[in-house]
Amino acid sequence: MKSPGYAVVIVTYNRKKLLCECVHRVIYQTVPADKIIIVNNASTDGTKKYLEELSARETVCEIIECPRNIGGAGGFAKGISRAFKYNVDCVLMIDDDAMLAPDYMEKLLKAKAEKPAYSALAGSVKVNGNIDTGHRKKLSKAGMFFKDCAASLYQNAYFECDIASFCGMLLDKKLMMQIGLPHEEYFIWHDDAEYSLRIRKHSRFLVIPDAVLDHMTEGNKEKTYPRRYNWRDYYNIRNRLLLVEEHGGIQDKILNHLYMFLHIVCRNWLFGFIRAGKYDWEYEKHLVRKAYIDARSMQSGRKRTVWKNSGICIRKESHS
Repeated sequence: MKSPGYAVVIVTYNRKKLLCECVHRVIYQTVPADKIIIVNNASTDGTKKYLEELSARETVCEIIECPRNIGGAGGFAKGISRAFKYNVDCVLMIDDDAMLAPDYMEKLLKAKAEKPAYSALAGSVKVNGNIDTGHRKKLSKAGMFFKDCAASLYQNAYFECDIASFCGMLLDKKLMMQIGLPHEEYFIWHDDAEYSLRIRKHSRFLVIPDAVLDHMTEGNKEKTYPRRYNWRDYYNIRNRLLLVEEHGGIQDKILNHLYMFLHIVCRNWLFGFIRAGKYDWEYEKHLVRKAYIDARSMQSGRKRTVWKNSGICIRKESHS
């Protein structure tokens, strides 16, 4: 019996060396991909030239060049949209620092054939040889908080989770066309969690621990305490607010706002008041205010993109 055809979407930005290895691992899967779509987020490190040479050499590879960096969320949205044009059954998403084991897709497709009720699958993610449990999560009953799946679950042949990162996520194309594209405006952070919540309305994730990829992440090198914020924290805060507003109930929204007020707003005001680290914490306070203001503005804008057509509520960003 022929395995279902699949496409791979890889998003890259200024990591040419890792991308070369990532693409090599994808091309030489024991069950080859029908199409490999690589989205280049305006890299400036020679990636474009490498991809031009790659596409000339490997006809299975298709390149999307972005004129500017649109983040992981925008890159996956573009890549998935292109994958919809091909006659494949499912689509795998990975970043340029994800190194698939040779049989990664073979094991996922085997599990897919054995467990056809699942439209979403994922393997295990390792960093330096150890399972990184942060990529597969459970959803709490209230507040829309996520908890890492226990490391002990990876001893099983399969287990279920609610939230998966784009690092090795495999989805049925029919499901993706039904739920639409990732929200491009997220740029980074929580884009995969929001997409998982849409997936969860149709299927939980089946995790296959024996399907392994190595994540060549550098991790968080910042060791100072208390931790100072950077530009990434803006997206973390803003997108968390957007996610709960879109998918949560009243109780979830109240609990989320309370949690963020205590752990983010009060944190920065307290550290500023006591001048923790001999620093005024004004940047952090400004970043949080901007994240809240922008989230509120984006929520209003999104509501304006929803209209009724024959009694059915349709979102502009959906693809069907």
